[in-house]
Amino acid sequence: MSRVARALIAHEFLERLRDRWVIVISVLFAALASAVGLYGRAAEAHASALTGPSLVTLASLLVPLVALVLGHDAIVGERERNTLGLLFSLPVGRLEVVVAKFLGRGLALGLAVGLGLAAAMFAAGPGQAQVLAQLILPTLLLGLSFVSFGMLISAVTTRQVTAASLVVVTWFGLVFFYDLGVLALLIATDGAVSQQVVAGLVAANPAGLYRIVLMDRLAGPEVLAGLGLTAQLPGALGQAAIWAGWIVGPLLLSGAALRAQKVAK
Repeated sequence: MSRVARALIAHEFLERLRDRWVIVISVLFAALASAVGLYGRAAEAHASALTGPSLVTLASLLVPLVALVLGHDAIVGERERNTLGLLFSLPVGRLEVVVAKFLGRGLALGLAVGLGLAAAMFAAGPGQAQVLAQLILPTLLLGLSFVSFGMLISAVTTRQVTAASLVVVTWFGLVFFYDLGVLALLIATDGAVSQQVVAGLVAANPAGLYRIVLMDRLAGPEVLAGLGLTAQLPGALGQAAIWAGWIVGPLLLSGAALRAQKVAK
């Protein structure tokens, strides 16, 4: 990676740390995670069954929102400030710009996720810290997936207000309505769709993959069975392929979109 790209990573990271919306949402995540940890600590007999799954639910809602907010103005913001052409005039490729901005914003996201989960681990007490530590890597992967998708939204739009609107639609679509769509498919086909297909559809969505894998790991397969999901989940390689597709795929598409665009210098 060139010196310009490394400087851009540092610049993006520092700028995101000063973003008031990211700060507000990150503090909210840390506060809610701490509350979940304290609640689990109070219910000592059921701490494992409460704290982990509750944090999974919380993170699956807030982390994608933080990540999309982080990524949505990466390119279109430069375009509206008329600095995108200047940026591309530097000795750095367009895909390299996308990757550098992604890494800088991903570092800021990692800091926010780390602080939130650390607060929960501290509030839950030492007995639960090891259990909650299992959330760190999957939560970071979840966030990076949505940062990458936010970058794609930013690359294909020409106005920040449009990008912000698409962020809201994406968040509701993937976090809330996607699972309802799978449920509607089951109802429409009168349950003819196999459990393995349903599990595959849920796992294809990063928010769904995050939830079902961690629920299975922290609360056991009986929890998923209670929700009607009894199929085998993707293995380690399958999960890695899904995460890689959601993280790398939008970045490559963003680079391709920028190469196809004419940017005034």
